[in-house]
Amino acid sequence: MTNDERKAIIRQLLAEGRTLSQVQDYLQREKGDTITYMELRLLLSEMPDVKLPEKEPPRAVSTTTAAAPVADKKAGSTSGAGTPAGQLSISVDQTPPPGALLSGYARFASGAKAHWFVDELGRLGIEPELGSSKPTQADMQEFTRELRRLLESPRNGFM
Repeated sequence: MTNDERKAIIRQLLAEGRTLSQVQDYLQREKGDTITYMELRLLLSEMPDVKLPEKEPPRAVSTTTAAAPVADKKAGSTSGAGTPAGQLSISVDQTPPPGALLSGYARFASGAKAHWFVDELGRLGIEPELGSSKPTQADMQEFTRELRRLLESPRNGFM
């Protein structure tokens, strides 16, 4: 299958609201194309007009309260409906991509959006969402503090 054929299928499936893992599964199951997650991400970087669906609705994490966010291990993300403007929200993926121990999505107080991951060596990585600005230094400080609190909470089952 050529990359142009892949792009047409990917564009259609994303327009239907499918996630990247669903696109990858469809290509493998229906088209016999064993595209890797990384190859799929690289193709998407060549398609700036394509809008990615949000993985999961993130939960707002208020930095003014002392209550830690609660992770729903069954759903694989923190729970909640929306993010008030100017607040950080963090979600945790149920199944991280290959090479990552944990991953998820973040919306920062500055309005930036990014996918985050912790690799097998424990290093934190941030990939700004296509078309989004990069998180500010203040965003990153708040993010690392809240992510650490989320992961260290015994209620969430990560530690």
